[in-house]
Amino acid sequence: MVSRRAKRGLKVYFGLFLVYLYLPTLLLVLFAFNSGTLPQFPLSGFTLHWFSAAWNTPALRTAIGNSLLVAAGTSVLATALGLLTAYPLARGRFRGRAAVSAFALVPLVVPYVVLGGALLIFVTRGPIHIGTSLTAVLIGHVIITFPYTLLLLVPRIAAIDRRLEEAARDLGASSATTLRRIVLPLTAPAILAAALTAFVLSLDEYAVASFVIGNSPTYPVYLFSQLRFAERLPLVIAVAAFLVAVTTVVVIAAELIRRRGDRRIALS
Repeated sequence: MVSRRAKRGLKVYFGLFLVYLYLPTLLLVLFAFNSGTLPQFPLSGFTLHWFSAAWNTPALRTAIGNSLLVAAGTSVLATALGLLTAYPLARGRFRGRAAVSAFALVPLVVPYVVLGGALLIFVTRGPIHIGTSLTAVLIGHVIITFPYTLLLLVPRIAAIDRRLEEAARDLGASSATTLRRIVLPLTAPAILAAALTAFVLSLDEYAVASFVIGNSPTYPVYLFSQLRFAERLPLVIAVAAFLVAVTTVVVIAAELIRRRGDRRIALS
């Protein structure tokens, strides 16, 4: 039981928390339309010039293309690995299941700086020489995003009624057919939500990428390198505002897909 005054206090606290959380992002979007070269008040005027100027900057376009390429690869690989791991964890009863689950979630608690340093040693001194490159960034991002896909997929697979799979097998369906015709369709919304989540996390990641990027920077690495040049700041802010909008849309879509999947499983 919570008193009426306590409820009002919680609402005020939640409102202040949202302001604290999202005000910097809103200011970033606002400054992207500022005609002045410095992000400060009062604004000099409204303009779309910085967006077109950013698009006409080859190095910036290349960095964005690198980020999108790595994010797409991360989305596919992390989701595939998450699905292959989630099904036995959700359905299997084997010795060491808890240990496997805990080990798969280790990247969530390892600092990205430590992970980036370890990955740098692996790609430059490991048994297979990969070197600092977008491939190394892809490996790091798959490691980072894999636990998130697992957290989205395991509960969805576990929520599927086992009797559906048992009925399919009783009717003569093989394990592969049951997986393809029963499990995957019911898990599809969660799979898509996991893929979108991995895509967004990879698109925004900087710490690990900065260790192993080499000479082909992703956008977050390029952004950080340009912050010291005041004349380039408006271009970076414009692209950052665009990516914030894209990320917001993708996150909302992932959440809507996840909720649709929950309702679909509840009705099955």
